[in-house]
Formats: sequence, structure tokens, C-alpha cells
Amino acid sequence: MYKNKHELNEYNALNRKYLRLFVDFENFKKRIKKEKLEIINNANETLLLDLLSVLDDFSRSLKEIKKSNNVPLIQGISLIKEKFYKILKTKGLKKIKTKKGDVFNTDLHEAITQVKASLDELKGKVIDVIEDGYYLNNKIIRYSKVVVGN
Repeated sequence: MYKNKHELNEYNALNRKYLRLFVDFENFKKRIKKEKLEIINNANETLLLDLLSVLDDFSRSLKEIKKSNNVPLIQGISLIKEKFYKILKTKGLKKIKTKKGDVFNTDLHEAITQVKASLDELKGKVIDVIEDGYYLNNKIIRYSKVVVGN
């Protein structure tokens, strides 16, 4: 089969080289497949970020309209806002649940400002939520903007 030991060594070296290349190529294919899936899942990120400002406007307008006690208008705006949010939710958007009294968490919150806490229990806690934060497919695309007690 092989004329001498040199040919056998050369064959073994080429075989190892081939196996390394094959394994590297398989790893490359897996990495590309994973990156492609990630790109597809997060392709709408910039569009959804832009649409979040519209959702915020709905929330702010609803808050102001509630002061007028115009029930049909409140119901109408609420329905439109909920429908809009449901559409965004089908695209992978999910609200970060942040409420007053939560412990300030830098992984979820962005402190806009700090205010002197009236009670010691409020130090390091969320005093007010200025803007809701959101996940897109379990990745934070916007942190909750909050006021923190100091």
C-alpha cells in the first residue's frame, strides 16, 4: 500500500489536516446559521424602536385625556393603543415590568435623575417611571427610564 514510512507519515499529516479543516468548516456553518437566525429575529429592532415613540405618545395622550373625563374618547384611544401594542407584541416586543417601589436595577433601568427620598425605605428604589422599557426576543432594546430615591 505505502512504499515507505515517509509516505505513511505524509498521509497521516494530510489526513489530520483534512479533519481539522472539516471540523473548522462545520463550526463555521453552525456559527453562520446561528448569526443568520439572530439577524432574522432582530431585523425589526430599529423599526420597533421608532414605533415605541408612537406607543409612548398614546400613553401620554391617554393620561391627558383622562383628565377631561371624556369616556368615549378614553375608550377609543385605549382600544387603539392596545391593538397597536398587540401588533408589536406579535413581533417579539415585551414590556419590562417596572413599577414604583421596585429596587433600582441597572440591568433593567436607566436612572434619569435622583431625588431625595422622603422615607429611608425608598432609598435605592424607583420613585417614578418616566418611560417604559422593552425587550425584543429577550434582548433589552430600551431600558426603563426611572427616577430613583437617594
